[in-house]
Amino acid sequence: MKKLLLKMFYACLSVGKAFLIMMMFSFTVANAQIIYTDVNPDSTFVFYTRHPGNVYKNYNLDLNNDGNNDYTLTASASSTNTNPSYNGRRIIASPLNGNAVKDTLVNSDTVSIPLQFNALIDINLSLNQSWQTSGWNILKDTTWYSWPGSGVSSSGLWNNLSDYYLGLRLLQSGQTYYGWVRLRVDVSGGPDSLIIQDYAYNSIPNQPILAGQTTTTGINENSFASSINLFPNPANNHVTITLGSSNKKVEVTIADITGKVIYSTTESETQKIEVNTKDFAEGIYVVQIQSAYFIGTKKLVVEK
Repeated sequence: MKKLLLKMFYACLSVGKAFLIMMMFSFTVANAQIIYTDVNPDSTFVFYTRHPGNVYKNYNLDLNNDGNNDYTLTASASSTNTNPSYNGRRIIASPLNGNAVKDTLVNSDTVSIPLQFNALIDINLSLNQSWQTSGWNILKDTTWYSWPGSGVSSSGLWNNLSDYYLGLRLLQSGQTYYGWVRLRVDVSGGPDSLIIQDYAYNSIPNQPILAGQTTTTGINENSFASSINLFPNPANNHVTITLGSSNKKVEVTIADITGKVIYSTTESETQKIEVNTKDFAEGIYVVQIQSAYFIGTKKLVVEK
């Protein structure tokens, strides 16, 4: 009889645990509704100018597909036949109607950040980062004088980058939403190109989204530098983050799957960061690691 009662007791516990997991899953879905759009075929702009003149090609991005343009991506080229000759190529992102793109400050230039897959996009900003609503956000700007080589100036972080993401902030009816657009940018000498591949946003106001996230559940591991590791993972009372090489400055944040940041630190000249996870609840977390100009994430599992 005691054995039977014990079996019934453990069965009730199992059902209760299953119900709790189901409720947690439902909570996750309720806090993330990703609206994804695949640009198929990819929208490709190729531009190349050596003769006098100007070429402008625009892509109007309607992030939430409501019929109103939210951003304009512009690829342009211009040149002269004067002496010295001038040849410039430029790709910029222009937010419309109070929307914004995620930028950073590099050598006094405000330039857009090429985010890695799974980078967290939300209200939080790191040092020298900002949400820019102006119409001049440089992805890449390269100018040659006295063609074909002497006197070259360049700004912007997007150069021959594939599968990188531009962080977006959307304003609609007084609400704030976060999203991304995946781009390929090449302004290396010609022919130059801008390729728009796909985009998405979280339709729940003020909720984060991961760069490249296309579904409402799950956190995909990204290809952030292979030298960066988390161990043990799953973690219990602590986790060690190894960076592979010493960084001048690195910022680490850990957020739960709803986007709530529960841990953050900024370290200098270090190869290893120790994090006490004793008070973390069981579950999946997003560890965001940022150094210099690039951001990436890792998935952390905490088990008790």
